[in-house]
Amino acid sequence: MTRFQHACLLLSWLLPPAMASDAMAQGFSIDGNRWYEIEVSIFSNEGPEVSNELVIPEKTDLTYQQPLRQLEPAASSFLIDFDEPDDNQVNTSAVGQAGFSLIQAREPLMIGPETKPPAGDFRLTDFSRDPFIALGNEEAEFTAYNRDLERSPDHRLLFHAVWRQPVLNRMQSGAIVVSGGDQFGKHHELEGSLRFSYNINRVDIEARVWLADFSAFPNTTTNTTSWQLPEPPFPGGDSTLTMDLPVTRLAYMDQLRQMVSNELYYLDHPAIGLLVQIRPYTLPEPVGFSFE
Repeated sequence: MTRFQHACLLLSWLLPPAMASDAMAQGFSIDGNRWYEIEVSIFSNEGPEVSNELVIPEKTDLTYQQPLRQLEPAASSFLIDFDEPDDNQVNTSAVGQAGFSLIQAREPLMIGPETKPPAGDFRLTDFSRDPFIALGNEEAEFTAYNRDLERSPDHRLLFHAVWRQPVLNRMQSGAIVVSGGDQFGKHHELEGSLRFSYNINRVDIEARVWLADFSAFPNTTTNTTSWQLPEPPFPGGDSTLTMDLPVTRLAYMDQLRQMVSNELYYLDHPAIGLLVQIRPYTLPEPVGFSFE
């Protein structure tokens, strides 16, 4: 099967039989911006027909688009910091008449989080109005696609997210950092960034992502490539994995695609596949509150 036939088969397998096309311009929300709900899945092509593509390190732009930001996990606003137990919570006091030390606790230990005054910018996440929040699976529409990808021996799901954001013109638009797959040293197999910008009656996606294979030996002498991956802009995961492992193979996707609302798009590549959909979203009206 040729690569073209493989792509056509994959699209016929993933795309639903009918989908409403909305080429009309998205209206403005109450904040004066055009909002969309965006869903993205990125996966690798693991089939035996996938061969090394010609990637010239000196001509490959392995940089993150700027300005760059992370999606905030939906559960982050529910995390509560617990104080570390004080090893000096118990101390010796006076010596009793019997000649042994009396152990006296300075104060009882509190079980649970300590109540602290909130920081000046503390606020609970408003999932219906806050942008760039990685929403849960209940908001996802790629569930069936992702399940089929995970069951397929020829593909591996590396990244999936659904979030809402105002889509501005390109001069005002920032990019979203993406990473996924296994972690090797301080890098992940999949890294890069996605930018969404409004252009007349459409939304443009700029996908700049790369997929790397790593050597297990930091000081290998058999590695003849000169790929230098950029530093992760937002280090995370296992902070103890800080070594630089040599890159033995690199696949690079740098594509611009014009999109309209509610259509499913597939960005093809010999080693990487990207599914993306934008859905118009309208900010809900503020809810008033009064004791009267």
